[in-house]
Amino acid sequence: MARFDDLDDDAPLPPRVDTVAAEAESGAAVDSASEFVEALFARRDEFLARDPYARIGDADDFHTKVVGVSFGLRQSVAGGLSAGAQLELVRDPHNEADPNAIEVRYGSLQVGFIRREIAKRIAPKIDEGDRYSAVVADVTGGGEKHVGVNIHVRRRRSTLPPSRRSAGESAALGLLEHDSPVERIRHALIGDKPIRDSQRAVLERVAEGDNCLAVLGTGRGKSFCFQLPAADRALRERRKTLVFYPLRALANDQHAALERRLAPLGLRVLRANGSIDGDERAELDLALEDGSWDVVLATPEFATYHKAAFARACNVPALVVVDEAHHLLESRHRPAYMEFGTLLDALGRPQVLALTATADKAAFAEIRAALRIERWVIDPTVRDNLRVIDARGADKQRYLERELDGDGKAIVYCNSRSEATKLAERLRRRFGDNVGFYHAGVPARERAQLEDLFRAGALRLVVATSAFGEGIDLPDVRDVVLYHLNFALTEFNQQAGRAGRDGLPARIHLLYGEADRRINDFIIAQSAPSIATLRELYRGMRALASADTLRMTHEDVARTLDLDMVKGETVSTAVRIWQEAGLVDTGRDDDGRFVRFLDVGSKVDLTTTARYEEGLAEREDFEKFCALALEADAASLEQIINRPIYPNSVPLER
Repeated sequence: MARFDDLDDDAPLPPRVDTVAAEAESGAAVDSASEFVEALFARRDEFLARDPYARIGDADDFHTKVVGVSFGLRQSVAGGLSAGAQLELVRDPHNEADPNAIEVRYGSLQVGFIRREIAKRIAPKIDEGDRYSAVVADVTGGGEKHVGVNIHVRRRRSTLPPSRRSAGESAALGLLEHDSPVERIRHALIGDKPIRDSQRAVLERVAEGDNCLAVLGTGRGKSFCFQLPAADRALRERRKTLVFYPLRALANDQHAALERRLAPLGLRVLRANGSIDGDERAELDLALEDGSWDVVLATPEFATYHKAAFARACNVPALVVVDEAHHLLESRHRPAYMEFGTLLDALGRPQVLALTATADKAAFAEIRAALRIERWVIDPTVRDNLRVIDARGADKQRYLERELDGDGKAIVYCNSRSEATKLAERLRRRFGDNVGFYHAGVPARERAQLEDLFRAGALRLVVATSAFGEGIDLPDVRDVVLYHLNFALTEFNQQAGRAGRDGLPARIHLLYGEADRRINDFIIAQSAPSIATLRELYRGMRALASADTLRMTHEDVARTLDLDMVKGETVSTAVRIWQEAGLVDTGRDDDGRFVRFLDVGSKVDLTTTARYEEGLAEREDFEKFCALALEADAASLEQIINRPIYPNSVPLER
């Protein structure tokens, strides 16, 4: 516990790197913001394009095929390789055909090149100091066919992303290098904010090895209570932490934030749910084979279905975190929550930390019983600086132009990249270069710049999708606008709770309406298809197959079959469900990716697959949330946002 006790709330701390940079460049802040916004909007169409390689520059692991292997003596080199062989990736900046060229070498012998589209994304990372290596995943072909090489690429990041460096930074780097590891983790997570008393109390119980329940309201730092000890334990002792979220969307948002902050320190953070596919799923499978992970963010369904993998000696977690732990009571109809105790038994009953903002008497008792918890911390703080403004049904554009016409910072949350971009363009015409947009298609460098400009006040309005604000220190947001209806109460609370974290008056504007519900129903139907849709899609795709094998992209399948509510994402989800149920096999050979339909002798129950159960949970959670978000009055919603729910009959700490 001494490692955490050393973090004195009143002690002077090293400045954040971005704070030092901002102070050093404050004279040019406004000009650089205008230039940044101009460049951001100039590339808006590029950021909206669904480039499969758009985010690969941010990845620490990915799989790809070596190109150019068929030339000259490279076939002999490739033919002599075997799975597991170590390879090097070497920049070739003087290559006349491609200045981003990256060679793949086996010792001094060249095997080929990294695909041009990928090299474009990772060459700047190599030039900035990151190192990439690879191992051979498999060798294909031979005989009459050309030999091909598939590789698993791994990235070793430089100590600090060079894109964030600027004048005055060297002093900050010097300070950070002499800090303790836990201090560096703290700064990566919360900057120079002090640890609250309730957070410290939770950390004490975790450090002592006790199972603990933490009831903290929205915006009171629940995630920090597991992130700090998880990162500290991983970096010092390679002890693992398995974190559970009730919905995969929540895990995805947390994964993006945690990876951005802790991956540069060397932490291996993965997500495990039915939304991942392709290279990311291959990366997870590899990590679960050899234990090469530190933190996994999972749904209960995924972990239950893959219980044997998580129970292997190389994967057993030292700490299990159950976020939104009230679902142990509210979601007892979900088999994965009903069997949570069995899962913990299979994992050897590791230490447990349960987190929630909502634990009435029944939920409090259920959480403690299910997780064998004897100690707890309750933070009773009411954030009475927050005010909910009910503008449901208002003219959205006129309302924003009127209510955001001031000096305070504001975040406007939308449900899609395209809507966030279009709305930001409209608001920019009204408010000028004070406006930016933020979504997952914007590259990491630009997202980091936007965060810094918004934090410094050079940008005043950000129109964003859900991930903005997660894990980012933004205390002085005066207005949060929920432009579209959220998909779940947790997301609603998280976004609303990002207003007024400095304790000063702040407003939460509800602009969503019934029409948004219909849009969300459509989106959920695509990502979480019903049994009827799965059956119809299965019959259609099997009819398109030749010799039980189908070689079409998911988008082409959707266009060809033209089924109601079926897009490429729906096909992708369906294939993953079928694969889990043993109906199909998928893979990649010399002719590309394929789906192979298997002979099944008996009826298959798709409802027992983890991916189907995850989708069902999303649909049920959304229906429950709609009843509250669309029908409750502003005062009731304000109480849900600004205070925790806990039994009055128990002490605040034990």
